[in-house]
Amino acid sequence: MTKSPSVTIETTSTDMFIVFDGKRIAKRGRPGTKQAGTWVPLEPGYMVRDVEEGIEIEFSGMRVLH
Repeated sequence: MTKSPSVTIETTSTDMFIVFDGKRIAKRGRPGTKQAGTWVPLEPGYMVRDVEEGIEIEFSGMRVLH
């Protein structure tokens, strides 16, 4: 049996992050920037997208959370 990954949203006074198994993997783009409203990857190989049910995380092209 494999353990499900831990995913949380962490906020600071200025930023919002996706934390996957204890590591910040993406940061929410700030308003007024080209990345506004999207998740900007902080770790190589990760992609985070907003989907209707919440978020989707891919690592190296493989979906790891939906």
